[in-house]
Amino acid sequence: PQMPDSPQLSSLGKSDCSFSESSGLFYKDEALEKDLNEDLLQFVTYSVIFLTDMSKEINLIERAAVDASYIDEIDGLFKEANTIENFLIQKRELLRQRFTVIANTLHR
Repeated sequence: PQMPDSPQLSSLGKSDCSFSESSGLFYKDEALEKDLNEDLLQFVTYSVIFLTDMSKEINLIERAAVDASYIDEIDGLFKEANTIENFLIQKRELLRQRFTVIANTLHR
């Protein structure tokens, strides 16, 4: 006959209880680790998306700066072309006046 308070039964009951508690903790740790891994994956995914977007923004800013420098250069070329055009218009008018004087002199 076994006694309910026998050392074998109580130690066996305790080991079963501690095993079930530790296995419960194991499953909780595993679930927590899974949640952490999912959160970490989500964080990394968002970080990659954020960095990609920032890279695109930086590229747009750099392109805008290059475009602005091209616009400044083209604007300078237009101003120079306008100055040359005005100079040529003045020269043409001067030549017209001289030819008129020469033509008037020859007709007399």
